[in-house]
Amino acid sequence: MFLVFSLIFLLLFGLGNYYAYRRLFCQISFLLPYRKWVFLALCLLYLCEVAFFLFRADDYFRSDIYALLARSFGISYFFFFITLFADILRLGIYIWLKKSKQLPLDPKRRASLKLIFNLSLLVFAIGLVFRGWGNAVGTPKVKKLELSLKNLRQDFRLVMISDVHLGKNLHEEFLSNIIERINDLNADIVVIVGDLVDTKPDELNSYIHKLDTIKSKYGVFYSLGNHEYYRGLAEVLALLKQTKLEILINDSIELDFVNIAGLADLAGLRFAQAQNGLGLSGLGLNGVLNFVPDIEQTTAKLNPSKPSILLSHQPKSVKLYDMSNFDLILSGHTHAGQVFPFGALVLAQQGFLHGLYELSEKSKLYVSSGAGFWGPAIRFLAPSEIVCMDIKGE
Repeated sequence: MFLVFSLIFLLLFGLGNYYAYRRLFCQISFLLPYRKWVFLALCLLYLCEVAFFLFRADDYFRSDIYALLARSFGISYFFFFITLFADILRLGIYIWLKKSKQLPLDPKRRASLKLIFNLSLLVFAIGLVFRGWGNAVGTPKVKKLELSLKNLRQDFRLVMISDVHLGKNLHEEFLSNIIERINDLNADIVVIVGDLVDTKPDELNSYIHKLDTIKSKYGVFYSLGNHEYYRGLAEVLALLKQTKLEILINDSIELDFVNIAGLADLAGLRFAQAQNGLGLSGLGLNGVLNFVPDIEQTTAKLNPSKPSILLSHQPKSVKLYDMSNFDLILSGHTHAGQVFPFGALVLAQQGFLHGLYELSEKSKLYVSSGAGFWGPAIRFLAPSEIVCMDIKGE
């Protein structure tokens, strides 16, 4: 399935590059003498995209090369959509001019208007490319909201991040900026809902200790995401146990006024199935226990007299398991689509995209758009966020 998806994805980007070449770059008069060079540049751009998509997971590239390749997608993406927008606009203008009987235009006037129009598109597309890059790598803004929970005896502030994706694109400075922003919020509880690590864990050794500088009155709680499985659970957990994080895997902890629980990620189901097929039942990645989601184990120690909060990386887990014991489920994974219009695919696959959902009279689900990004260094119409929740008793 991954191979099929990869081929379709790369085919679409290849066609998009050619479409932009034919319908935008070849329409700009002063570029016509250099169109072979433009074509070669777009071919090189496409080769960068192919190399990134096929080899990114194997960590073949140095961080600077990796970051450069990751940015190549933003160029293709925005130039494709600007070209599509231009063709639609051209068609609309043509129909309007024809109905108003203003055709044909004077050739000189037509050439001038065409040059101005295409140059404006070129400048606009370049601006969007830089905006898309900035949206991806910039420090997330804080999103504030208020919630109420039944049986809550003490109001508190919870700060949530997910999908930080520390790795080849996002490094120590990105983490430091997030921590600085979190510390300005005076949180009672901080939660990290999966996909914190997205590279070989040993690459984070030099700065993972910065997590211990997060200020939180009752602690910092962490649950697994799917990328922790991809990067090797044994190594990831060994790395994170160097910190003061309270790691919750099918487990819960009782605070004075609330229960905090963490469910193993759904990726554990796939890894368990693969290992069982190889006769490795009971073992996980690199010989450690395979952390498969277990809702019964997760709820076993909950104090029913207190409201309960669950950290579950993928929001579709609420459709697979009985969540009636939880008042609030916190998820990430979707990145709010990360890039328009891929949110539609995410919504179809997960059932939720971004924001607050009422699951029942008791239970609420909040799906974060995430702090970082996955894969291509681009975010568009799906801003990253640090979520600050002021939670009160009903």
